[in-house]
Amino acid sequence: MANAPERRELSFKNLDEVVAEAERLADGEVRTTGNHSFGQILEHLAITHDMTTGRIKAPAPPWYMRLFIMIMKPVLIKDRPIKPGFKLPADAERVFWPNREFAVNEALSHLKESVEHYKSKGPLPKHPMFGNLSREQNDRMNCRHAELHLGFVHPA
Repeated sequence: MANAPERRELSFKNLDEVVAEAERLADGEVRTTGNHSFGQILEHLAITHDMTTGRIKAPAPPWYMRLFIMIMKPVLIKDRPIKPGFKLPADAERVFWPNREFAVNEALSHLKESVEHYKSKGPLPKHPMFGNLSREQNDRMNCRHAELHLGFVHPA
């Protein structure tokens, strides 16, 4: 079995801390471990915020994913780290991880704009994967998600 990529352990209390860490990393040289570049990670985080507010439409998950999500929802909305290694179905992979490079400054701008839109949005629509979530549950899940992915970005 291959060794897991090196990852930093992060803990965010809110989305402002996520943006601050992304800005801090973007201000210097970084290296990434895992499968994605820093620009791709920032864009991925922005896309998921856009999905949360209904700005982009996520593909409907297949039945086996809906079952998995139903079982995992209580774990994902708690204040526990998300473990790496989850593989999305191909349709979702194409939406959430576009197969191209993103300039860090452009992806960071998208993330910041997306987080601001998320924070100012009224009642959230039903989450396309996790159903009805309170804003607090959504915030926790988004912070855990950012901890996971930004953990693969290391100051050089």
